[in-house]
Amino acid sequence: MNEHAHRRATRFAWVYALLLVAVVASCAPAHAASPVRASAGTKTWSVSRDGSVLQIGYGSGVDFPQYAALHLRSSFFRMVYSRAAGWGTSVILLPALWSKASCPTDYCQGAPVTASWRRSGSSLVLSMHGKIATLKVAATITLTPPANRTLIAHVSTKVTGTIKLDKRPGEAFKPVMLSSMHDSSTMWDSRAAFIGTRVYRFPSSGWIIHPPVTTRDFGLQGGTSSFKKNTPTIEVVLSGGRPVTGWLQKTSNHKNDNVGFWCAANKVLSSWSFSVTAEPGARL
Repeated sequence: MNEHAHRRATRFAWVYALLLVAVVASCAPAHAASPVRASAGTKTWSVSRDGSVLQIGYGSGVDFPQYAALHLRSSFFRMVYSRAAGWGTSVILLPALWSKASCPTDYCQGAPVTASWRRSGSSLVLSMHGKIATLKVAATITLTPPANRTLIAHVSTKVTGTIKLDKRPGEAFKPVMLSSMHDSSTMWDSRAAFIGTRVYRFPSSGWIIHPPVTTRDFGLQGGTSSFKKNTPTIEVVLSGGRPVTGWLQKTSNHKNDNVGFWCAANKVLSSWSFSVTAEPGARL
C-alpha cells in the first residue's frame, strides 16, 4: 500500500474503532418501549430512547419487536427485516467528506445528531438534525411498516453551508455511506458488496471497486456467518446515478467495522434522496 492509501486506511479504521463500540453494545435485539400503546391487534410504531440510541419498534399490545436503531452520537442507522434477524450493516445518515480546511483529521465521518418523530398514517417519520464539519444537515427518514420480511426507509437530506473539499475523486463527498464488517470468509456482518445484481467479492484489503462504477442501486449483502446469524442485506436506491466505490481495511478485530461502501460527489451537494431496504441476506 502506498503512503497515501496507508494514511487513508489508518484514518478510516480509527474513526470506525471509536464509533462501533457504542453501535455494537447498544444494538442487541430488544423490545422498544413506549408510553403510548395501541389496542391489541392494531399494529403501530413504538419509539424510545436508551442512552444515546433511539430504538424503533413495530407491533401491537405489549409486543413491539425492534426494527431499527438511530445512534445519536454518530448518525449511524441500522435496520432489520424481522425479529429473527441480527444487526449488521449501518447506513450513515450524515454525509462524510475529506477537507483539510474543515476536518481535524482531514476526514469527517459521523457526528452527533438530534431527532424527533411523529406518526403519519401507517408510517413513522423521523426528523434528524446535525452538523458535520461546518455543514448543517437536516434529514427526514420515513419508515413504512415492515412486510414480507422487508423494511424500507425513504430518506431526504438537505445541507446548508459551504466547505472546501480535498481533491479526491470518488470519495471527496459521500452523501450516502454504508458501514459494516468483513474479517474473513467465515467472520462477517456482510459477505459481499453489490451493484444492481452484480456481486463484488471483498478483497483482502484495499479498494472494493476501482475505478468507481456509476449506478443508482448498490448495497452490502448479509446472511449467516460463524460470527452472526441472519444479518440483513442493505440496499440503497438513489434518486439518480452516482459513482460508487468502497474500501476494506484489513483487521483481526471483528468488533470494529472495517468496510465502507459509498456513493460520491466532487462537490458538496445541497440535497439528495434515496431509499434503503433491509431484507434477508439471500435476496439481491
